[in-house]
Amino acid sequence: MKDKLYTIGEVSKLVNISIKALRYYDKINLFKPAYVDPETNYRYYKDSQIHLLDLIKSLKYIGTPLEEMKEVQGLKRDDFFAFLTEQEKIVRDKIDSLVEIEKIIANAKKGLQKQKEYPAFGEVFLTYEEEIQIIQTKAVGIVPKNILNSSYSKLKKFAASTEGFRNNGYGAIYPFKSYSNVNEVVYEYLFTPVLTKKQLTLLMSDTEVAKIPKGNYVCITFKSETPDDYFNNLQKLIKYVDENQISVNSDIYESLIHTNYSPDQEEEFLIEMRVLVNES
Repeated sequence: MKDKLYTIGEVSKLVNISIKALRYYDKINLFKPAYVDPETNYRYYKDSQIHLLDLIKSLKYIGTPLEEMKEVQGLKRDDFFAFLTEQEKIVRDKIDSLVEIEKIIANAKKGLQKQKEYPAFGEVFLTYEEEIQIIQTKAVGIVPKNILNSSYSKLKKFAASTEGFRNNGYGAIYPFKSYSNVNEVVYEYLFTPVLTKKQLTLLMSDTEVAKIPKGNYVCITFKSETPDDYFNNLQKLIKYVDENQISVNSDIYESLIHTNYSPDQEEEFLIEMRVLVNES
């Protein structure tokens, strides 16, 4: 029995692939017509070859590049099984990546909601914080006066793809104690929160993974325009702890919170200082 011939338009409707795509498949020798009329250049396909498009459609569905499809078409059963196993791993990695992105977005939303609920700037308050994994590095000679310069350049490489989603993008750690003036404040560590697994593979010899513990914190948030602003708010935090006889951890965690990313606006950020309450 002679095979029925289909025009390219009929094949397009039958398998739901565009005529443009079928012409391209012919051009790259991925799926060629059974017959081309020499006078009209019309393409015709046999009924018996239409099933070959099933694999092409399936490979396209799972994201296989066109240049690899020709090779896959010739694979034997065991090799095709190995190919599918590899594709399964690629898909799983994509799923893991999307789940990670979903968590980053959820965390960014949570941080923005938290900012909306802050009390008045310069007012000390208590807040509960979940544990945060961070990448930290020694802060050699870094003080509040130069914190906004190139101090965080070493940490920037860990945040390149997630910059705008970092609620507390960068921070510093220094001792909780009495200070008589701002010049006595010297940062011990600079840090950035860990948002993706990839960041942990980029660690350098002078960086390390650490954690900011979960728990109740004494906190203050403010806009700092001068060293005096900074020091006055630090003193408010220390005074609140002393007057309320609160037992706290030995470290202050300080974060910079950028409030806009518009190139048309002047850079604006908040500073958040917090110290962990020791639970009895």
